[in-house]
Amino acid sequence: MYSALLKSWKAKSRKAKISLWFFAVCLLLLILTAVIIPKALSTQVSQISIIAQSQCRRAESGDPRSPSNPDIPYIISPRQTLLLTNKPRLRWNQVLGVKSYDVSLQKGDLVVWQTKVNTNEIVYPGKPELEPGGEYLLIVKADNGKFSTDEKPNARGFSLLSKQEAQVVKTAITQLNNQQVPDKVKALQSAFFYIGSDLKSEAIETLEALISGGSKEVSVSRKLGDLYWQAGVDVLAETHYLNAHTQAIANKDMVQQAQIAEALGDLYVALDDQKAAMKWLTQARNSYKTLGNKQRVEELDTQLKQFKSTSDALES
Repeated sequence: MYSALLKSWKAKSRKAKISLWFFAVCLLLLILTAVIIPKALSTQVSQISIIAQSQCRRAESGDPRSPSNPDIPYIISPRQTLLLTNKPRLRWNQVLGVKSYDVSLQKGDLVVWQTKVNTNEIVYPGKPELEPGGEYLLIVKADNGKFSTDEKPNARGFSLLSKQEAQVVKTAITQLNNQQVPDKVKALQSAFFYIGSDLKSEAIETLEALISGGSKEVSVSRKLGDLYWQAGVDVLAETHYLNAHTQAIANKDMVQQAQIAEALGDLYVALDDQKAAMKWLTQARNSYKTLGNKQRVEELDTQLKQFKSTSDALES
């Protein structure tokens, strides 16, 4: 009985969160429609990023031991996420020299589906139908004998929204997409709505589609870095953060340069790469100094001094 009550409470909390996030995105859209639409598209996207980021938590790190071994078919997506669709795209690291992968979905101790493929992704066919309530784990075995579960700790799986919650999200996305705004703005709105609904996988796919379509927006690459870090895929988090920093330099956006350099520094701290961490935190510190942000400069100076003291102690 307690378990049933807990599940019901969690479902109601998610519905409330989804509704609240939709209201926030709609309010943002109203601002865009009334004020920003006459401006250039890049300005619209930047404004969406600034407002949405103020409502999102700062990216939290994945485990420092998250995937980096190229011989392991570690899971890329979905991991540590809720899902909207029961036909998700399943992706994992493409291992050099590997020609085939055995793929399975497991729920608890039960294998519910399995297949063999020669690519590093497949769309789940929908049968047997995935059910809300309970975690699924994607397991991949490469023909080199390595398993995705060789990643330590093992990647957490994914769960489906209930049918009622999924319908709320689908209705909200339809309403967002019916607005008279450019497609890039719609996509970014949808991505931030997915993020607010704990649908990381859908958010990642939406943002990656923007990049595939030629987007070079700093906010898109940066948010992908955040999402992959939250999911624990540090290799892709690093890639997107580095791209975002390069784009911020090209745009002469000192604020983004400072924030992304700090994110990279924090990432390398989590990965125990002190040399890289000091390099990027120093860059962040210098950017904040240029911006006149004395508080962040002092905080980063303190952090860098601690790093140096630790380094000196280890060398002596």
